[in-house]
Amino acid sequence: MGKLHSLQALRGIAVLAVLLFHMIAVEGKYSAGATLLAYEALWLQLGVDLFFVISGFVMVLVTRNRFQQPRELGRFLFHRIARIYPNYWIYFLLTLSVLLLQPHLVNSSHGSSNIWLSFFLVPNEQVQLVMVAWSLIFELWFYLVFSALLLCREKWLPTLLASWALGLIIFNVSADLEAFSPLMKIVLHPYALEFILGSAAGLIFFSRHAHRIPLPPLCLLAVLAMIALPWFFSAQVSGPEGVLRMLLCGGSFALLLLALALLEQRQHWTPPATLSAIGDMSYTVYLSHILVLGVIGKIWQWYGPDPSTLLDNVLFVSLMFGAALSYGWLAYKTLEKPLVNLLNQYGNRWFRQRAPTLLDSAPR
Repeated sequence: MGKLHSLQALRGIAVLAVLLFHMIAVEGKYSAGATLLAYEALWLQLGVDLFFVISGFVMVLVTRNRFQQPRELGRFLFHRIARIYPNYWIYFLLTLSVLLLQPHLVNSSHGSSNIWLSFFLVPNEQVQLVMVAWSLIFELWFYLVFSALLLCREKWLPTLLASWALGLIIFNVSADLEAFSPLMKIVLHPYALEFILGSAAGLIFFSRHAHRIPLPPLCLLAVLAMIALPWFFSAQVSGPEGVLRMLLCGGSFALLLLALALLEQRQHWTPPATLSAIGDMSYTVYLSHILVLGVIGKIWQWYGPDPSTLLDNVLFVSLMFGAALSYGWLAYKTLEKPLVNLLNQYGNRWFRQRAPTLLDSAPR
C-alpha cells in the first residue's frame, strides 16, 4: 500500500500538543500578567506518548516480509540511525552555541548537561542538552530491540512483543525503577509498553483478518478513550509514570491510530492536508521549538508586555505558535528533507550493492 496519511496526521497532532505544552511555560515566564494558556492543559505532554505509539506501528510497517535477512537488518539500522542523529545534531550544535555564549539561557532550571553523552544520546543522570532529546534515547532503544527481533521468524513477532510487555509489567509492579542505573532505567521503563501497543495496532492492521473489524464500535471506543484520557492524566499527573498510565495512554492512542488507519484504508475519510504537512515536519518542529520559543520569549520581554489585557497574551501566543511552525517548515524543506533523502539514497545503494542476503550467506 502507499503512504498512510493517518500516521502523518497523528504525528502532526502529537507535535502540536508538545508545542502547546511548552508554550504554557514560556507564556507564564515572559507574560507580565494573567496567562491565556491554562496549566490544566498539562495533559498535552501526552503528545510524546502518541509519538511512541506511532513509532511502534511504523516499525511493523517498514519491516513487513523483511525478517531473517541480513541485508534488511543492516538497512533497517542504517535508516533508523540516519533518521535520528543528523537532524538532531543540527539542534545540538545550535544549543551548544547558545550555551557557550549565554549559559544562563540553556536549561538553567534543570541543571547541567554532559555534552558528549548528550551528543551521542547516551543515557545519563543529567538533563540532555537538547531538553526534548530524552525521548530520542527511548526511540533508539526501541529500534535496537526491534532490530534484534528481525533476527527471528516474523510469525514469532506477536509472541515476542507480548513476552517483552509481560516482562516489563512484572518488573515495574514489583521493583523500584529509580534504584537502577540510567541505562537500566531506559531498558526497563514502561514507556516501551506504548511502543509495543503501537506495534500491536500495526500487526492487527496488516493481519488477514483486519477487513472483518467492524469500524463503528472501534471508532466509538477510540472517541471515548480520547475523551477520558485528559481526565485520567490530570488525576494522575502528580504520580509516577507507571504501568497503568502507559497501558491506558498507549492503549487509547493505539485504538485511535488503528481506527483512523482502517478508516483511511477503506476510504471513509481523508486526513486533513494541513495536519499531514505538519506531521511531515514534526521531527524538525519537535527538535527546534524550545529554541524558537526561547527567542520569541526574549523578544517579547524586551517589547514590554502589557499585563492589563489578555489581547497582549493572544498576540504573544500567536507569535510563538506561528514562529515555531514557520521555522519548522523552512528548516524541514531546506535541511531535514534534503538530508534524509540523501542518506536514504546512499543507504539503499550501499546495502543493495554490498550486503549479502540470507541465501547468499548460507553454507553451500
